[in-house]
Amino acid sequence: MDIIGIIPVKGNSDRVKKKNLRKFANTNLFELKLSQLKKTTKFKSFIVSSENKKVLRIAEKKGFQTHLRDPYYSTSKVPMSEVYSYIASSIDSKYVAWINVTNPLAEAKVYDKAVTIFNKVKTKHDCLLSAVNNYENYFYKGKPINFKPTPWPRSQDLRPLISLPFVINILLRKNLIKWGSCVGKKPFFYKLDPVISTDIDNKHNFDFCEMIYRKRKYRS
Repeated sequence: MDIIGIIPVKGNSDRVKKKNLRKFANTNLFELKLSQLKKTTKFKSFIVSSENKKVLRIAEKKGFQTHLRDPYYSTSKVPMSEVYSYIASSIDSKYVAWINVTNPLAEAKVYDKAVTIFNKVKTKHDCLLSAVNNYENYFYKGKPINFKPTPWPRSQDLRPLISLPFVINILLRKNLIKWGSCVGKKPFFYKLDPVISTDIDNKHNFDFCEMIYRKRKYRS
């Protein structure tokens, strides 16, 4: 399939300073993800989009295409919808896969499997979204939304709520531009293990993923 992977990488971040480039075990999140994606076989190519020239130089040395992003689209003040449309408008491909570098425990097989599945479901679904089932007790505005307080349910009997860890999302490029979002009206949820799909959004996530990654490397 004509799928180009878009890898958005900011030089800095708000909650974990320079999380994409700071030391993560024996590497960093950015270079680790590039090494994982190098092992995939289902993508036409990958494009790293960043305002940071150091990031782009690293990507080019590792054989990835690059997109120099207008710094305006790397600020926290810009709605993500504008970022999606802007970057998608800057490349040429029928389908795109939005791939973050902040899921360090997701290996190459996770991404290749996503493409294989999307190829089978794309006639009935307008996007594939990496997803996680959450078997916890949730309330909204003081009311339970996925369980009844009595009789108290077992956790395995809860109706799971689905969250999006943004490991990989696949859709038509024209829809990413039009919607300013990866989420369509008929999504296919690509269910992943919650540990593998952990997204680094804060220092706690960073430390957790680094610990798991180190253990995996030690075992190997």
